[in-house]
Order: sequence, then C-alpha cells, then structure tokens
Amino acid sequence: MTYSTDQKPKVLVVDDDMAGLLMASEALSAAGFEVIEAEDGQVAVEQFEKHKPDIVVMDVIMPRMNGFESCAAIKSREAGEHVPILMITGLDDVESIQKAYEAGATDFVTKPINFYLLPYRVRYMMRSAKTADDLRASQIRLGKAQRIAKLGQWEWERKTDHVEWSSECGNILQTKSLGNKLSGFLNAVHADDRSHVAGILERAQSDDSRFTFEFRIAKNNEEDARIIHVEAEPESDTHMVGTIQDITERTNAEEQIHNLAYYDLVTGLPNRAHLYDMISLAQARCAKQSSKFALLFLDLDHFKQVNDTLGHNAGDLLLRQVSSRLTQAIRQRPSENTVNLPATANPNTEVIARLGGDEFVVLVDYVDRVEDAAYVARRICQTLSETFNLDGNEVRITTTIGISLFPDDGDTADTLLKHADVAMYHAKEQGRNGYQFYSQSIHQLALERFAMERDLRKSLETDGFHLEYQPKIMLKTGEVAGLEALVRWNHPERGRVSPADFIPLAEETGLIVPLGEWVLRTACRQMVEWIDAGIAPFIMAVNCSAIQLVRTDMAAVIKETLQDTGLNPAYLEIELTESLLMQDVEGGIKILQALKDLGLHVSIDDFGTGFSSLSYLKRLPVDKLKIDQSFIKDLTTDPGDAAIVTSMITLAHNLDLTVVAEGVENPEQLGFLRAEHCDEIQGYLVSRPMPGEDFADWVDAHNAGERKAA
Repeated sequence: MTYSTDQKPKVLVVDDDMAGLLMASEALSAAGFEVIEAEDGQVAVEQFEKHKPDIVVMDVIMPRMNGFESCAAIKSREAGEHVPILMITGLDDVESIQKAYEAGATDFVTKPINFYLLPYRVRYMMRSAKTADDLRASQIRLGKAQRIAKLGQWEWERKTDHVEWSSECGNILQTKSLGNKLSGFLNAVHADDRSHVAGILERAQSDDSRFTFEFRIAKNNEEDARIIHVEAEPESDTHMVGTIQDITERTNAEEQIHNLAYYDLVTGLPNRAHLYDMISLAQARCAKQSSKFALLFLDLDHFKQVNDTLGHNAGDLLLRQVSSRLTQAIRQRPSENTVNLPATANPNTEVIARLGGDEFVVLVDYVDRVEDAAYVARRICQTLSETFNLDGNEVRITTTIGISLFPDDGDTADTLLKHADVAMYHAKEQGRNGYQFYSQSIHQLALERFAMERDLRKSLETDGFHLEYQPKIMLKTGEVAGLEALVRWNHPERGRVSPADFIPLAEETGLIVPLGEWVLRTACRQMVEWIDAGIAPFIMAVNCSAIQLVRTDMAAVIKETLQDTGLNPAYLEIELTESLLMQDVEGGIKILQALKDLGLHVSIDDFGTGFSSLSYLKRLPVDKLKIDQSFIKDLTTDPGDAAIVTSMITLAHNLDLTVVAEGVENPEQLGFLRAEHCDEIQGYLVSRPMPGEDFADWVDAHNAGERKAA
C-alpha cells in the first residue's frame, strides 16, 4: 500500500447514524483528508472497490451488512488485504473485540468518540500500516537471501505433519535429533516461548499464508540463551518451506550499539543524543496541540569536592544515586503535603538525561502553566538536598536549576538548552540550591502564581470568600424559578479577583475540594435563612467541579450538608458540566443516580460545548439542560446558533427535561427564547449576581414589577 505525496489521503467513513457520519466526516475533512461516505456495510464494499481508500473507519452495528461482515469482505479483496480498518462500536465485550480482529480489523474504538482526536488516530494507523508494508517488503527480501545462502532450510508437509530438516537446523537449534515431526522442533524451544510458537504452527496447518516468528532456544543458563528467527512460506496448498537463522549476535550487537549511542554508561540515563530526539518529539507534539514543554538544566553544587575528596568511584556512585532520585521525583504522585506535578503531565513522557559531568536535564512535557515547571524544580531541589550514603560516607549536596520553555524561549533544542544553561548560571549567582527561569517576566509570573496559591489557601482559612446569587426566571409566568450560587473573592491587595483566574488555580492545586464544600454549605445555609425569614423557597443551584467528584464521595458530602443545614433536598440543584459526564458515562450515571436518590435536582451545565452522544444523554438521570451562553450571545444574528439552540430546546423537551438559557442580555434574545418555548432564562437581562442581603429586596421588586405588567 502506497500513499501519494501530492494527493490527500482517502478515508472511507461507514456509519448508518447520520449524525455520527457527519461529525466524523467534518473532523477528518478539516484535518486534510479526502472523505468518502457510506451509510451501511454493503455500500462500504462498493465504495471501497470504486475509490480504493487508504484507510476505513467503520461502525459495527449497521443494517443489511454489519461492520464485521463488511470488514471481512474488504479484507478478502486483493486491494484490501493490508488496508487498515478502524472499527467503531459501543460493544466492549471480549467476544466482540475478538470477532472484530478475526474479521480483519486493525484496531477498534468504543463510543462515545472524541471527534477532535479521531484524525490523529487515523494518521497514526496510516503510519503504522506503512511501517507494516515496509516490514513485509523487507522480510521478503530477507527470506530470499536466506534461501540462497542455505541457512537452516526446512520443508513441512502440513497434512501429514512430516518435516524434513537440513543439517544446519540441528546445529542452530543445538540438538542432535529433531525427528520428522513438529514436536521435535518444539522440544528445542524455550519453555516460556513454547506455547506461543505452538499456536503459530497450529494455525499454519490450516492457513496457507506466509508467517514469521522469533523464539529462544531452551537453555539452563538464561544468559547463554540463543535467539532464533524463523521465516516460512507456502509452495503449494499443503507444502511449506522455511529457514531458521540464529540472530543472537546481531540482536546483542544492535542493543549494545543502541545503548552506546543513546545512553550514559555511568547512570544508564539517556544521553545528549537521545535527549535531542526526545526534544524533537516533544516539539512536534506541542506544536500540534499548541502546548508547552520545559527543559530543566541541573548542575550539582560542589560535586567536584566529592570527586576530589572521596575519589571518582564515589563520584560515579553519587551520580547513579542522583539519577535514581531524579526518577523518583518525577514519577512521584502528588499528595496534600507534597509539591504537585503538572495536572496534565503523563509521567511516562518525562525524560531525564545526563549531559556529562554533573549536568542533568529534565524534560517536563505538557506544561499548561509556567509554575508547573517550577513545581518540578522545587521537588527536585528538595529531593536532592537529602543526605546521600556513599559506601558509608554521608554526603550532602544541592542542585541549581535553570528553566527554559518551548516555544517561549526558543524553537530548537540547542537554543532551549543554551537558554536553560544561562538561567542556571543566573540562579547560581543568586545563591545556588534554587531555580531560575530564562525569562524574568515568566519567572515573575510563576512567583505571582505561587503567591496567589498561598493567598487562596489563606482566604479559605480566614473566610476570605463570599457568595453572590444570580436569579433565574420562568418565561411563561415571569416568576422566579431559582438562583445560582457564585463564589467571589475580594483579595485584600489585588481587589476583586476573577473566578476565571482563581477557580482553575483552585482545581489545579486541589483547593477546589474545600472551596466547593464551603460554597455548598454556605448556599444551603443561606436558603434556609431565607425560608425562615418568610421568603418563598426557590431552588438553589450549586456548581460541582470534576475534582470534587474524583477525590470525594460527593453524594455523601451533600447528604451530610443537607442534614447539618436542615435544607429540604427538593430546594437544591447540583450543576455538572457536560464534558465531565462524557469522560466516563457509566461512572457518571452512577454518580447522578446517587445524587437523585437524595431527592435533589441535577442539571447539565454548559450543554453543547462537549462531545456528548444522544444515545447516552437519554440515559442520564438529570432534570435540566443549561444551554451555554456561547450559543446565546449571537443568537439573533447567527443562523447557526439559532438553529442549534432551537434543536437543543426540542431535544430537551422530547427527553422531558427543563431548558435553561444562560447569558441572556437583551430583549431580542428573550423574544427568540420565548418563541421557541425555552423554560427558564438567566443573565444580565434578569439580574447581575448580587449579595445575599440584597436578594430579598430584589425578589419583592421583581414580583411587584410582574404584577404591574400583568
């Protein structure tokens, strides 16, 4: 299979669900693919024969011909033998997965699909398919060379299981007698590999296709085990020929050459060459995702004194212990009492390299905030400052770190390393055992974020937050339907801090858990006070963060709060974002049901901004959908937004859900929503958020205005 360099790669998308077909096609077209569509398996086979696509993305459950049958039909054709096929299914049982692979599928993915990531998945499969094509071509050439060189030749009559071995086979397998059956060959195979090899040969008895595999010879001493490579191909329906080659020396030499080229001999860490490769990969990832990564350039303070005093052997031992501690510092998971790693960091993508001497580099991938790199630097400094034991000699050292960020401080490995090195020397000038960003402005930003985190913690301890409440009204009657509790922070020095600044910081640091519980308790207590004062009860809506659901038993927290405050659960509503529920639909359903069992209301906030599936939406035990204000903003001027909002309202009503429109700011928006029978609205047209002490007066004024209008 080849791919044209001057044409768009072709993707055949097969799905009987028109919505899924449209969304997949749009995502792939936007990513630069030529998309061919098919609404069922039979049409898919016809389209494949007509267009010869490079890859197929196919749903499983379809009329006329399902995905399994269509996949098998495509694979049976000469042009489709090696075409990658991605199966999309809601079935996650082992039998269905096995059936997909037996039909010839390359990979599968379960619904709901993240259509943003689908083009990356498709490109990865195409690259893998090309790699497989190249490997197959290479194996054919190698097999011919082996046959010409007479390297361990054997012939197998599959019907009678009769095998003829050349004399070289016995020498390679280190046995005097292989016999004329496969059992003699299997006896020479290492016990740990025997089941795998036997399975391959068993399948080969009924499948007349070419095969290849590798195994180890059975040896008492594992260090002396030989690695054997087998190639085989059919000469007729029942006759197969093959070769055997001992590749132990080649494998060992390749491994040694690779280690010498890419790893440091003292510590076993990646060396400069390997680091450059990893930086290149990180650059490609971050460029595609518009994200950042950081390079931390480490220099051990006073390392020369250890070498001069205790000798170079002790110095090498110290370097190995430093590398071990660096690995632990990067892999260590955060806790309440430790410095946090970046929230999105994957420990498997972090790289620790030794450049030589006492210089190390840590690549911190997926840095969302500049202080993420500072967190890692602080942890490293803390970890390396603890005592080292070098063969009975206790040694204490520190480290100084310079930090550069991609792409802010450079777009090449050399530039980033140079700037991190410069920053490291600046840090040494300021007293060692610390870190410094290359950019002073970024360094200052990190310090400010640390200060804000400190102030955030302090405000939680000293009641530095307060709530404001934004009403919601029913469009049919104009009556107050409820209100939403919104947390606000008046900083003693910064003044009013935007929730857009401190809520993400609270989530990243885990402070959202105590803050969220404070908001819930305060809002419930306020509603009880209003009811006791004679104000008609309304439904109080409180937002719930994803971090609260992951780290706490939210249902238990809410139940305890209701008991402590005495609020009737019928007057409490919990708002959860759509994207949060779609991350784990089944888990989300369980959480929602636990909340519903308490007797409170549940709404989906920011509806329309995630990747929800209608098949899952109807299963969610919720009461309301809140249309995100991004769709309301241009409602009366953008036909697309108008159509989306109309569809959302219709969908919600068909599912017996109440619809709330957020961000309503002008009469034109109100008129549109009233005409489309939206149930409730919230926004500046109704009221800005207000302190709790102003709410009673606002309700009286609003009700008076409604009576006058009537």
